[in-house]
Amino acid sequence: MVLIALLVALSIERITQLPAPWQVNFYLSRWLNWSEQKLQAAGHDEKLHHPLLQLLWLLTPAILAGLLVVWLDHLLVTFVCSILALLLSFSCQPARNAYKAYLKAANRGDKEIVAEQQQKLQQLAGQSADSSAEDAISWLNYQYYLAVIFFYIVFGVFGALAYASVRAAEVHYPQRFQQLPLQRLRWAIDFIPVRLAGLGLMLVGHFSQTLPVWLRSLTDVNRANSELLAQFARCAEDRSHHPDDKTEAVTMQLALMKRQQLLWLCVIAVLTLAGALS
Repeated sequence: MVLIALLVALSIERITQLPAPWQVNFYLSRWLNWSEQKLQAAGHDEKLHHPLLQLLWLLTPAILAGLLVVWLDHLLVTFVCSILALLLSFSCQPARNAYKAYLKAANRGDKEIVAEQQQKLQQLAGQSADSSAEDAISWLNYQYYLAVIFFYIVFGVFGALAYASVRAAEVHYPQRFQQLPLQRLRWAIDFIPVRLAGLGLMLVGHFSQTLPVWLRSLTDVNRANSELLAQFARCAEDRSHHPDDKTEAVTMQLALMKRQQLLWLCVIAVLTLAGALS
């Protein structure tokens, strides 16, 4: 059922343009605004300054969704809720639109629009302005697909929604969660999935060149996970690009990320057939 839910959700997300109500941030923003107003009216808004309470506040929708699935304990309900949770977590229409606009502008040679869309991709990925477009694309693809799949496999509906909530908080609500160390939290929860992504890139790309980098990353606790993923992708691709070509590097790295995503789906399928996953 886990594999089928993943395949259904990925298929729907790829072939349709999901509107705003199918993005986790649509509901998260409404939950945060509504609950904050209620707490302010009751005079308890100062409690939100505690880091643990801020984390609980952020993850409350994911916790309730997970508890609902466990409480109902029905195969069909779990299946439907899994697909819905995955669609909300996978949906990245603003990033998809920015990526398409970037490619169109690059093909036209419109440098101004290229720079504008690259900046938008960097903002959506939560990266600095000096990062490249291909690094932003790789990090976005990881955040919206592989990481969500990992947390769904391990923690179910709660895991997918919880990761998507933390991801949205870091990009869209950093001021609201000032007391919560979002960057350190993201580093911790991304530590294992990023190295799994590196393993996947190594297996579908240039193995011998990526292996030393991947082995060093297992004990590297200083570098940002986004930097490690970018290095994995560059080593796995092992192909130089013309500096004036704004599309080849981006499309090649995205194709590499998609190949390693298919690899992990095959691993999940094997685990399902072996009885390790239900």
